[in-house]
Formats: sequence, C-alpha cells, structure tokens
Amino acid sequence: HFLFNSLNSVYALTIVNPTEAGTMITKLAAFLRGTLKRDDEVWVSVADEMEYIQLYLDIEKVRFSHRLNVAVSIAEDTLSLCLPGTLLQPIVENAIKFGLYNTSTAITITVDVKLENNMLVITVSNPYDPEMKASKGTGFGLSAIRRRLYLLFADSSLLQTESKDNNLYITTLKIPQKDDQNDTN
Repeated sequence: HFLFNSLNSVYALTIVNPTEAGTMITKLAAFLRGTLKRDDEVWVSVADEMEYIQLYLDIEKVRFSHRLNVAVSIAEDTLSLCLPGTLLQPIVENAIKFGLYNTSTAITITVDVKLENNMLVITVSNPYDPEMKASKGTGFGLSAIRRRLYLLFADSSLLQTESKDNNLYITTLKIPQKDDQNDTN
C-alpha cells in the first residue's frame, strides 16, 4: 500500500510541484533500494536503521504535508548498537496509519531511542482515536514483530503497547544488547 500511495502522491506532485515530485521520487527510490537489500535475518546498526526510517518519514511527510510532524530523539550512545533489520518500520507505519489517517488535523509522532539496563529501547508514540483503532487494522504487523522477537530472544515482553488517557498510543520495542557491543573504551 505504501508504494501505491507514494506513487499516487508523486503523480499529484508532478502537476502542482514538479521539484518536490523529483525529490520524492529520489527518496522513494533510495527507500525501495534499501528495502530490497534488507534481509530479516541481518542485524543493522541503529544509525543505519534510523537513516532508513528517516527516508520513510520524509516520503510520508511529502504525502501528508503540514499534517505530519515527527520528533526523533536518538541518544548518541545507541548509534552503533544493533537491532534486527526491518523491525521498526512497521511500528512507525502503524503510528502514521492510526495517528493520521482518520483526522484532518496535524499530529506529531515521536520516536525516542535510548539505552536502558543493557537494552536498546525504542519508543514510538502517536495520537489516536480509540473508536477508530478498534475498528481498523488486523494487528498482524505487531503480532509478526512479537513472534520474530520471541524467536530471536525467547522473550514475549520485548514489544509492549499501551494507551494513555490522553488518546496517546505508545509502542515500546526492547532489544537486548551484548555487553561487548556497549564497550566504548
């Protein structure tokens, strides 16, 4: 769906803003090239994963213009840490889908990356309409991530979701780190 939606947006941009359309095509090509190179079995650095996520977000920002704001915070000490490739993109995609698709107002999605107790902790939060959330989506993306994490770490608690009273949906992903990855001396 992402590809077709992006292509429709590029087509619309070619009419109203050809320069922006060219930029979006370049970013979409880089994103798709990265997708083809990725392998679910390969671990990537936080720096590489966040670069990939940024391309995705840049494309979505063009699609949704002023309605989509993203606040990304990455702790410096996490950039060389590793996580399984392609884990984060479906979480960010869900945040956009459930945060933005059913509203005409601007929203902010936050992505926070930090190291806590030898765990890489990535938190993605988005506003949502609780009534729309219940009726949309199958939950396949998150359940697939949970299964993958369980197969890698035998721990079913590494992906957690919660809804806050202020209609904020928070997804937290934890990736255990080896001690030797965190040695910086």
